[in-house]
Amino acid sequence: MQSYPFWIFDASGTSNGSAFTVFDPLLGFASVTAPEISVDVQEIRPGNWPYAHNVVKTASTGAISMSRGARFNDSDFYNWVSRAVRGIAPIRRNLVLVHFLGFRPIREVQKLAGLRGSHVGPEMGQTSLVERVPGRAWFLADCIPTRYKAGSDFDATSPATSLTELEVKPEYVMEMTIGTLVSSVSGGAGASVAIGGLF
Repeated sequence: MQSYPFWIFDASGTSNGSAFTVFDPLLGFASVTAPEISVDVQEIRPGNWPYAHNVVKTASTGAISMSRGARFNDSDFYNWVSRAVRGIAPIRRNLVLVHFLGFRPIREVQKLAGLRGSHVGPEMGQTSLVERVPGRAWFLADCIPTRYKAGSDFDATSPATSLTELEVKPEYVMEMTIGTLVSSVSGGAGASVAIGGLF
């Protein structure tokens, strides 16, 4: 799978009577940090065994950093951070990060029909989302903003696009793939391992 075909959806709905969302249906993100889960273990040293025994104590998630081009009419990142600082609901948001496959069924049909399709990817326009097939997805639950940067550092010699940044901390992460879905439905890990071995 390639790195670039991705999209973020705000799955919070209109909780607390607010229609605020960090998902702009017109524009995507320049980059997003991949989800990460860390497990803390407790080492137990039994008196009758030479090796230490490790048990899971707790788990934590890594911060998710999002960046996108700065626009004069876009204050979604700042609004979220400002709400969190002032304690105005909704503070926590549920986000869904989708990683698309490179295969585009519509493009294959266009080729067979002798048509020339657009070359716009999902990271550049919401209309092309229908051309992509989701490969993996992560549910980022109860995200709370932890860092906001208004844009790239100002440089009079640089013509580069200014990127705004927002870092959020999810409460927990759930991965959604063929393997995890099969495992959930079957109730066992055997089918998940079998499916996972095919990819």
